[in-house]
Amino acid sequence: MEERKQQQQQQDIIPFEEYKLPPLGHAISGAVGSTIANLFIYPLDIATIRLQLKKEGEKKKTGILDTIRNIYKKEDGLHGLYAGLGSDTLATVLSSFIYFYCYTALRNVQEVMNKSIGKPYARLNTAQELFLGAEAALISRLFTTPVSNITTRLQVSPKNGFKETAFDIFKEKGLTGFWTGYRASIILVTNPSITYFMFEKIKATFLRTQKKTHLTGFQVFLFSALAKSIATMVTYPFIFTRAKMVGDNGDKKGILETIKYAVQKDGISGLYKGMQAQIMKGFFSQGIMYMIKDYVATYLALVFYHSFKLKMKATAASK
Repeated sequence: MEERKQQQQQQDIIPFEEYKLPPLGHAISGAVGSTIANLFIYPLDIATIRLQLKKEGEKKKTGILDTIRNIYKKEDGLHGLYAGLGSDTLATVLSSFIYFYCYTALRNVQEVMNKSIGKPYARLNTAQELFLGAEAALISRLFTTPVSNITTRLQVSPKNGFKETAFDIFKEKGLTGFWTGYRASIILVTNPSITYFMFEKIKATFLRTQKKTHLTGFQVFLFSALAKSIATMVTYPFIFTRAKMVGDNGDKKGILETIKYAVQKDGISGLYKGMQAQIMKGFFSQGIMYMIKDYVATYLALVFYHSFKLKMKATAASK
């Protein structure tokens, strides 16, 4: 009897290869990966914002390396290159944690729904992939936009601290000022969904054509970086518009007004100011983030799977 019970326990426990890391595991690995990547590429981030929000009187063309060099020389070295790092790290952790948790949870629900309506595979189609990615990003941005907006101000003008900058935003635009650019973000939710979708498609194509079962760390870096670059090129006008709406102190222009002003001033190219820097930042940020997330997720899967086995055994023993 006892032997039969043990055999039943073994049958109930799925093998590790079939075990799916729960949303919490993806959320933790995503947050860790994003935080470490953010530390590496932060000078690129702050230089990109400066290029996007370059004042009208500054006619001299500068590239991203020149901008980084100028910040280093004129704003207290590394301190200037990492101005606003604390709030940006907070926004990054929150954004990644919420995004990956929501995306994985929504994906699991959709897979169950696909099975329930009689589909032979639980695999999501293209429309479902993009929609779930956008939905997860929209939820994430709702919670993180206030911190992101404060960070943008700190990156442009690092003289004030977090509290002073938050008070300035409130004084200029009221409580809703903390969500300035959120409507532009509604369009930008397609960015992470396009990124994730392109990564999965490139990955699947590569594994199928090369007859491999998994990617190396460098391949994860390269494919995710390429996916992010594609998503950035598609959505950049709205990335630029959001940055302008948040960074222009006291300016209450809406999305359409901001776009119209940029086009009138510099033509269509005005909406693509700083795009090269944004692509470079996204390339390294996404590549590093996904590479680290992949490693962390692998180890977390072992921890969660061990916990899952113990729980299944405890449940079986109590029956």
